[in-house]
Amino acid sequence: MLKSAGLRIEHWDITDSPSAADLAVVLGGDGTIHRFLPQLLRAKLPVLLVPCGSGNDLARTSGICSAQNSADLARNFVAGNAILREIDVGIIVNKYGHEIPFCCVGGVGLDAIAAEFANHMPRWLRGNGGYLLGMARALLQAPSLRLRICADGREIEQDSSLFSFANTPSFGGGLRIAPHAQLDDGKLDCVLVKKMGRLRLISSAIALLQARHLELKEVGSLRVERLRIDSDPPTWVFADGEPVCQTPVDVRIIPRALRLVSGS
Repeated sequence: MLKSAGLRIEHWDITDSPSAADLAVVLGGDGTIHRFLPQLLRAKLPVLLVPCGSGNDLARTSGICSAQNSADLARNFVAGNAILREIDVGIIVNKYGHEIPFCCVGGVGLDAIAAEFANHMPRWLRGNGGYLLGMARALLQAPSLRLRICADGREIEQDSSLFSFANTPSFGGGLRIAPHAQLDDGKLDCVLVKKMGRLRLISSAIALLQARHLELKEVGSLRVERLRIDSDPPTWVFADGEPVCQTPVDVRIIPRALRLVSGS
């Protein structure tokens, strides 16, 4: 435990009670935050992110680009000058009713395949273009899923290569899958990509790198508060770069559920 200028910081695990702490500090990337998100929600403490993972999309969206940024924000918190931002948190509910919170982006198809491949890479490679390598591997597979999406009373059924639901604009270390997503608008920004052949998928991936993919005729988008995803056959859902469960799932947003120390 560390006390400094009135700031009380504790190291705790899932069995500890953080009620005596002033601030929860998370060192890692989006996967680390995902792992501790249930406990962070229970603790109801302000959270300071220290971006030292392979993705860091939540930190980036919060205006934190380095550990030095985080140290400066910690000093601001001690001085009582911190900017606290209340952000939305997504909830994925599997077929057994188990709830899994997430903070960045979830999805099925290309994203899930790329994340799974990247997760098996050495840590140094994962943090240096590993997700892009995973996406290249996924593109070669040209996946196709028969998806049924029910979103805010609207139903879509089609063969798809990817479906993402986003709380942050980016995933995979800066790929802007949902450029207009906001952390505190009470909505998930969804991107649905129709089934495409390998060559067309590759050109679409280039458009994604340039954040122009929403202009493609095969790509649709919608903003929702809740949705249901089913597929034939069942497929794995990933969120924050981590495997969560298989379809079918229900997804909803909890507005302003987590307080972050913000860099902007």
